[in-house]
Amino acid sequence: MEAGLQALDYAWLVVLLPFVAAVVIAAFGRLMPLKGSEVGIAAMAIAWVTSLVIGFQTFANGPVDALEQTFWTAPVGGLTIEFGQYVDGLTAMMLVLVTTVSLLVQLYSREYMHGEDRFTYFFAMLSLFTFSMLVLVIAPNTLQAIVGWELVGVCSYLLIGYYWREKSNVDAANKAFLVTKFADIGLLVGVIVLSVGVSAHTDNVFSISETIELAMAGELSSLTVIMGCLFIFLGAVGKSGQMPLHVWLPDAMAGPTPVSALIHAATMVTAGVFFVARLYPVFIQELVVMNVIAIVGVITLFFAGFLAIVQDDIKKVLAYSTVSQLGYMMAALGVGGYTAGIFHLFTHGFFKALLFLGSGSLIHAIHSNNMSDMGGMRRYMPWTFVTFLIGSLALAGFPLTAGFFSKDEILVSAQIWADNGLAMGTWVFWLGLAGALVTTFYMARSIFLIFFGEHRGVPARPSARTVADIEAEEASGVLDPQAEGEDLAQAAHDPDTSPTTGLGGHHAPHESGWQILTALVVLAVLSFPVGLAGGFLWDEVGGSTERNFETWTATHAIEEATYPFLPGADEHSEEGGEGEHAEEEGADEGEAAGLPGGPDDVALAAGPATTVLAAESAEGEISNHVLHGAPEFHLDVFVLALIAFLAAVAGAWAIYGRGHRERDPVLHMGGLTTVLVNKYYLDDIGYRGVVVPIRDHLAPATSWSSNVVLDGIVKGVGGGVKRLANVTYHTVDQKIIDGGVNGAAFSAAWWSNKLKHLQSGDVQRYAGAMLAGVIVLVVVFAAAR
Repeated sequence: MEAGLQALDYAWLVVLLPFVAAVVIAAFGRLMPLKGSEVGIAAMAIAWVTSLVIGFQTFANGPVDALEQTFWTAPVGGLTIEFGQYVDGLTAMMLVLVTTVSLLVQLYSREYMHGEDRFTYFFAMLSLFTFSMLVLVIAPNTLQAIVGWELVGVCSYLLIGYYWREKSNVDAANKAFLVTKFADIGLLVGVIVLSVGVSAHTDNVFSISETIELAMAGELSSLTVIMGCLFIFLGAVGKSGQMPLHVWLPDAMAGPTPVSALIHAATMVTAGVFFVARLYPVFIQELVVMNVIAIVGVITLFFAGFLAIVQDDIKKVLAYSTVSQLGYMMAALGVGGYTAGIFHLFTHGFFKALLFLGSGSLIHAIHSNNMSDMGGMRRYMPWTFVTFLIGSLALAGFPLTAGFFSKDEILVSAQIWADNGLAMGTWVFWLGLAGALVTTFYMARSIFLIFFGEHRGVPARPSARTVADIEAEEASGVLDPQAEGEDLAQAAHDPDTSPTTGLGGHHAPHESGWQILTALVVLAVLSFPVGLAGGFLWDEVGGSTERNFETWTATHAIEEATYPFLPGADEHSEEGGEGEHAEEEGADEGEAAGLPGGPDDVALAAGPATTVLAAESAEGEISNHVLHGAPEFHLDVFVLALIAFLAAVAGAWAIYGRGHRERDPVLHMGGLTTVLVNKYYLDDIGYRGVVVPIRDHLAPATSWSSNVVLDGIVKGVGGGVKRLANVTYHTVDQKIIDGGVNGAAFSAAWWSNKLKHLQSGDVQRYAGAMLAGVIVLVVVFAAAR
């Protein structure tokens, strides 16, 4: 345990390395032999090794108390701003995921982005993007989390708009930025609400650990928890592409394919799911919060999948697939599947990165995103075919792949929730199962359209080159796979270039070089074992029921977390917790307390009301704890999932087994196709309901109020002040004030000039004046008598 703590102490190094790499690449990258890419890859390699050490030590000793450290503080008013690290099993899991995917994406980009004008800038931004996500991952307080959260948004904006010369790419970047910024308002409000509630109990109002402790102790009011969590969830809805704020995510495909892999697999879109998981003990305090999360998640997982069915752009297929899978994660968290949700986040990161990078390999070869321009690609790109197939099977949940274990755990969690009479569990289970069928269908459709049938692009010959052949060619100096097509580098990444003929007839499809293939093979290999740790076969392959993914990512806080709206379970467990008596007693307690989930809460009841969570440990005990214990095999879930998989593959084979069809049935389903092609009209609603009113009505009205009303008021006030100033100057100042002063001076001068003659010094004149004065006085007195 001591060694574990020593490893956790250096988690900050994982965050610092990509930041230093970004600075070095930006400053000196153009002067380096590999244009700065060597710095980015080296830094990520060191960060990856460090993450593995931290992960190993954490997983081997889990569950552990979170390591919380503060490196820098600054008093601001009555608050204290802190920057530090918060390292637990969840943090360690994210460090491993982010650094692994980022390292492989950077290696992949060495070949994929070769020849780009802004190659150095691209690698600097990749490192900065990774740094931003890691700042969020290790944040010990919500303020630091917001910093990482916003940096991720800025980096994604810059990378989505990488090809800024095309207006459509700029529009996509702006759309992503504005939609997520709208949602981020909710995050800020939610953090403020929780901090205000915490402020009555501690001065460290933004501390994540103290917020969790106070929530679990019941020190936060229901209103504080509900409002704070729902506003934070709004931020997560935008960042993690939940409906209806998912509309930015498919458009983010405008960025280079490596960016798509990084965004959709390990960084930006996982930020919302991660943050909900980080504050999960707070979210579970109120059933209404859990229901909202589950409802949004299940809507997203079900409806987003259908949009992928009608796409021709392979990256758009994967984009809508990502939206659907993010819905799975949120739905799992909403029905008590904490471990299942973050387990799917972990496994999804590997096979979704594989699929995006595989699509990039295809695009790199034929210079088109469209599946209608492909066909028969397995003959030309065998390595890409095999790895893409593995990623597709994992995404579809084929048995023994990573996606199989994580998706089944989500369905099991939903089943457990439903067994307690909570309707959301039933909805998530069946819609999740239906969503799995849809996922399998559109991935099978993609496989058949891309790799089977006849090639529909330029005439080509099958490629027999293997990785060994490519390496031999490079060693002999015969061919540099990075330089091949260098002068067409921009066309290779621009979806608008040669949409029907690929390379314009100049080159045939060919397998990618070793750097691209290395990333694909590594991710394909990882798409199997990463699922075992959280699956029911873990103890069969040398693992342990006491050491599995749940305990790896657990801390004592999450281990002690319970659902307060499901009371009495612990007591029943101590008494045996079995039979109808225990359930009836629990139901009576729930009814007496008037708590959600009891018989009075009809809207949430899917069956007989109970208040105990039917999570079974190996001993069959009942518990209302968040953690369900070691995963177990559920035959009913396995059979239903397998039936859905086989039915979807059979349906796809019946339609697309011979490759591309001139009349694609999914594009001729009448009104349903129209709705799907128009993406449920959510873009139109957003455009007509938000953009047009703001642009055509609110903006002109605001402009008029500014230019006419406000400017008129300012101009009128200015004119009035000017006139008043003129009056003040010419009348008050010049005539009255200056006139009075000058008049007094002139009067004094005039009288002094007149009176000075009386002081002539002539005695005779003085005597005459006195005589005249006496005479005047005599006359006056005489007249007065």
